[in-house]
Amino acid sequence: MATTQTPPLLGALAHFAAKLDLARVPEAVRRQAGLCILDTIGCMLAGAETPEAAMVLAAERDASGDGAARILGSPIALRPEAAARVHGYWGDIFELNDLIGGHASIGNVTAALALVEPCGSSGADLLRALIAGIEITTRIYAAVYPQLKPYTEVGMVTPGLVSAFGAAAVAGSLQGFSEPRLQEALAIAGTLATWCPAEVIFGDGGTVKPMLFGAWPAAIGIRAAGYAGHGMTGPARLLESPMGFCETLSRGYDPAVFTDDARWYLAEPRRKLHACCGYTHSAIDAVAALRREVGTAAMQRGRLRIGMPAYVLPAVSKTRLPQTPNEARFHAEYCIALAACGLDVILPEHSLGFREEISRPELRQILGAIEIVAAPELTHYHQCILDFDSPGLAPRHIRADAPKGSPQNPMADAEVIQKFQRLSASRLSAAAAATYAEKFLALEVVADCGWIFDDLQGG
Repeated sequence: MATTQTPPLLGALAHFAAKLDLARVPEAVRRQAGLCILDTIGCMLAGAETPEAAMVLAAERDASGDGAARILGSPIALRPEAAARVHGYWGDIFELNDLIGGHASIGNVTAALALVEPCGSSGADLLRALIAGIEITTRIYAAVYPQLKPYTEVGMVTPGLVSAFGAAAVAGSLQGFSEPRLQEALAIAGTLATWCPAEVIFGDGGTVKPMLFGAWPAAIGIRAAGYAGHGMTGPARLLESPMGFCETLSRGYDPAVFTDDARWYLAEPRRKLHACCGYTHSAIDAVAALRREVGTAAMQRGRLRIGMPAYVLPAVSKTRLPQTPNEARFHAEYCIALAACGLDVILPEHSLGFREEISRPELRQILGAIEIVAAPELTHYHQCILDFDSPGLAPRHIRADAPKGSPQNPMADAEVIQKFQRLSASRLSAAAAATYAEKFLALEVVADCGWIFDDLQGG
């Protein structure tokens, strides 16, 4: 239990960020950080093609006016906070951004892109700031996640809060903040972070939903660093206070996680193959593997009973058909039915075209034969249990614990690059996308980061 004599947890996180020496960071961590930037930019470019992306850009341009932070693939430049909201929104539309620290990259990369040119940062500066931000985000997330209170109790979704702390670390690092000033930036960011309503993420969120995991936390982190840079201060014990972050969201937390400098979460990346909520990926992969074994016809004749951890059911198990593309991305039965009907990968078009998909008789038949239940023995969203019965086949009982992209079944670097090529195909040829991707794997030697934007112009 923390006392008033114990150094504040935010102080430990600020110390980590201030003292981070890129030369002492393992090569695998640096490489994964570069891939996080690439992967997140790919998600942004895909989201930029949607009507709601144009709405956000127009709204932010009207409110912000011109600035120094360029927008990817566009001649427009906005003020940093506005650019962060645009990019963060774009990158979260299709639910494809990574799951490190919940959804750490979408907020941290977004903050970094908004400041990297205004701050005149080198590739090494960018890499160092991003590593600090993602690791801080993930430490906070990892400390509370094992004992998170149910969404139905607190009404808040953790990634939309923790990324604000990380984004403040990114902003402070790029601006060369001292350790005390970094601590104030983190404290102010946590104070200003949105409550990230569960209803918006898992219920009826309208078109504002993609603002919450990356866009708003990034803008808050930038704003918090601005306040700290002008001498403002925040609550030092915001994390561990009896009225603070950890007590609000969880039934218990591990303070040692905040100060563990030996563990690098970027060395254990969690990336997304499917364009839908990560809570559904284990079941999607398990059903797709079963379909490849028994055939689509057997799947259509059979019945699926899928056990998931109890805490994910209120978020993704639905009693009605999806009514919007966002609901389709958070609809376990719909996504599982797509896998049973023949898909190995859920792509953005499968949520955009959900109305056509659910009109298919074979998909509606499988949807009616899926039952999702709580499995008390399961504790992590990477786990599921599948029971399948179909005439003429022996019953199947399958447990899955490692969907593609999880630390136990990671996406290879080449697969992350292939994902980027797929998401950026409307702007870059496959060869140009591969060249662009390779630059993120050598950021330490890059003196100027303007190419991140330049290479996407006129594509």
